[in-house]
Amino acid sequence: MKHHCNRHWTASVLICAALAACGGSAEEERAFVASGGPDTPGASPAVAGAPVYRALSTAPLAEVSLAPSDVDFPNPERGFYRFATDPARITATSLDYVVADGQRLVYTPADLSAYRTRDLPSSYLTKLNTGFAHLRKQGLKAVVRFAYNYPSSEADYLNAQDATLSRVKRHIAQLQPVLQANADVIALVQGGFIGAWGEWHTSSNKLTSPANKIAVRDALLQAVPASRQIHLRYPRDLATWYPVPPTVAQLLAPSPTAAARIGQHNDCFLASPDDVGTYWSASPAESAALRTYAQQASAVTGTGGETCAPPVAAQARMACEDILREGAAYHMTYLNRDYYAGFFAQWQAGGCMAEVSRKLGYRMQLQAVAHSAVAAPGGLLAWRVSLSNEGWARPMNARGLALYLARSDNTTVALPLPGTDLRQLGPRESLQWSGEVPLPATLPPGSYRVFLGAPDASQALSTMPAYALRFANADTAITGVQWDAQSGRLALGTTLQVP
Repeated sequence: MKHHCNRHWTASVLICAALAACGGSAEEERAFVASGGPDTPGASPAVAGAPVYRALSTAPLAEVSLAPSDVDFPNPERGFYRFATDPARITATSLDYVVADGQRLVYTPADLSAYRTRDLPSSYLTKLNTGFAHLRKQGLKAVVRFAYNYPSSEADYLNAQDATLSRVKRHIAQLQPVLQANADVIALVQGGFIGAWGEWHTSSNKLTSPANKIAVRDALLQAVPASRQIHLRYPRDLATWYPVPPTVAQLLAPSPTAAARIGQHNDCFLASPDDVGTYWSASPAESAALRTYAQQASAVTGTGGETCAPPVAAQARMACEDILREGAAYHMTYLNRDYYAGFFAQWQAGGCMAEVSRKLGYRMQLQAVAHSAVAAPGGLLAWRVSLSNEGWARPMNARGLALYLARSDNTTVALPLPGTDLRQLGPRESLQWSGEVPLPATLPPGSYRVFLGAPDASQALSTMPAYALRFANADTAITGVQWDAQSGRLALGTTLQVP
């Protein structure tokens, strides 16, 4: 199989390529053998002993007519999150309210206060696995944080207790199998463990020293699956460790670099001139440099967190123009819907709450889709997809596109489209991919309805509609373009004829 990014082609090009490969005459114009020779544009490489693909050279491309939509569709791994509970306490019904409200993300603060001086018992680890299983059944994903204290007030945090470095490292090692086994329903892991609320300040065990922070960072990088990001509280730490912000190439690499795996959660977004210590510095120039770094790094990793009670109300940036400007600048992917209410009231009054909800994270809007109208079993199906990202950030986790062929007897064939990792698409960017995918040699003849989907990368979740990405496109009765909620795929209103 073969794919191209930003490659333009037409049906006539495919016809010419086919005839050139076959040395075809006018009589052979209706059928050709795609042998995949080196001089055949767009053909798959020849493999000794491989079956010969047969396709119809005159097969037209089915072009799909698409319309945008402003509806705030629920989508996984982005948007407003709801405050849940310790993942070990999540039940089969405790998060029904999240699903009912149309959200797909929850924040689960795991409370390790009972284990500051001892190992995590197997019973707790078992309950964690059970809680994640309940998340999976309800179609939700979690922002996870483990901490040794959750002070009940802003004044209590000074007395908050955490654990020794050796105990922290032991606990992270114990949690590694749980994190690995449940990576499919973990959107990301926040640093946690150090200090009050696990926010990497006010440690009772000197865990905020540079060496101890690095030790906890490295333990987390080892325990958290490489497919998932870790978000830490302070941009100063990231800028110290990785002075050059990460690149998209580092993010998309088979083994992403540590810099591309670590983002930021800002837990006092917009609440004061320095976001209540987030960008604190002895000099205004350094504070400005930290903000610039955070904006550049978050273009790759995204940012999340919450607002908080402003220390001085007049200094908080609570207007619509503030959130719309800084949400885009810092590539906000997720935000706590349960705190702080004062900001939400201002956004509601200013008329931008719906736009904020739509813009958080990614928002993939299809511009054009085309595919072969006719293809033979064992032959190549040509495809082209153009789309744009209308959100504030690129997707945090890998996710690709797939075409689905459905017969009237409900038989469905999935055709993943190689090279279509949606993380390639940053905010306000557009991409076009095109290529060819082989059809199964045993594909029965007939007429197939064609669907486009963006399923979860996890095999366990790939067929669950709640975990499918929904495109920001409107249903159109005339063309037959319609979101199929039962499968989590977009019906393109087109068909593929298999002779």
